[in-house]
Amino acid sequence: MGLLRKAASAVALSDTNVSPPQKPPSSIGLLKRSIQILAAIPAIIRADEDFTRHIVEESKALSDGVELPSRLFTTLRKRLSITKGALLLYDPMRLEYAPWASYGFDQTTLHRMRIPLGASETFNALANGDPLEVTTPARRTEFQRFFSSREFAVLEQIILCPYIFEDTLIGVLLITEVRHPFESTQGLLSCLKEVAADLSSLLQRARGSLMKLSQARATRPPATPEEQVARLLESRPARGKKMLFLSLPLGPYISAIASSHEDLDLFRLREDVRNLLEAFLADLGVAIMLPGGSLLVCIQEMGREDVPLFLHQIRYFLGSRFAGATSEEGGSLIEVSKSRIWPDEGTDVRELVTFLSS
Repeated sequence: MGLLRKAASAVALSDTNVSPPQKPPSSIGLLKRSIQILAAIPAIIRADEDFTRHIVEESKALSDGVELPSRLFTTLRKRLSITKGALLLYDPMRLEYAPWASYGFDQTTLHRMRIPLGASETFNALANGDPLEVTTPARRTEFQRFFSSREFAVLEQIILCPYIFEDTLIGVLLITEVRHPFESTQGLLSCLKEVAADLSSLLQRARGSLMKLSQARATRPPATPEEQVARLLESRPARGKKMLFLSLPLGPYISAIASSHEDLDLFRLREDVRNLLEAFLADLGVAIMLPGGSLLVCIQEMGREDVPLFLHQIRYFLGSRFAGATSEEGGSLIEVSKSRIWPDEGTDVRELVTFLSS
């Protein structure tokens, strides 16, 4: 019916400058108009297909990098006129889907929007690969705990589109308000399904290695920074050796990345930077996130004279992972704020962590 209304509107516009003929019998007039409407439907379908294809092509042309999901979400948001939405990615550490990029939601909603595996029958149905529109009050109630009271009070619909790679649900596009260009919601769902089918592999390529790093972290027992440092110093490779401890404030660097990605979630970005640096340092030492947002780095048998080369390597490594962080200007934001040589400059673990955290 949506296509018929759209075609009828197009036919009505094309008739504006034509003088009305003598009224034919009503049955003949209706038949003529029905033929005109049906003739216009293929052109409307082609227009919708062209629109969808342009979104796919534009998305595939985006720069590779860890932040690609944010760029993808921004492209969809602008092309489809999404006024409230989020791209949820799977977090293997917490076994939930959380917003990596979002637009329009209040902070309480973004804090609550952590949808665990098996959250509801509706969410589980996404494994079938088809987008869903949640409109009935009973089904919307399944998602109430993931929104602030204010957001949920005005919620009329939830649109969910799965991103599936090799039979695994790797992400979900969630939309609650959209002014899409299609005649009906079904047209939007068809567009979302085609885009997801074409771009799921792109999303996996950007997130695959980070998913593995997060899974590796999930297998480790939780520990405070002091416990992690003590465990390191007691390990056989580090026992009795000199260790260089560095504090790297990551706030300025993360802010620089986020400034060019308007929809990117800062918490998820910090997690990604942390995981990448932990992987980079795996063969050199360890990296521990401190409460204030700095990264505590411990490297065996390295002196302060080696720090400039070490920083250059970190900047190059991160620049190769983030498409928006290749410039020296962004990389230079990573600097050492404090350092300590163990055991020459102190042997108290608690005091060491306090010093590097301040």
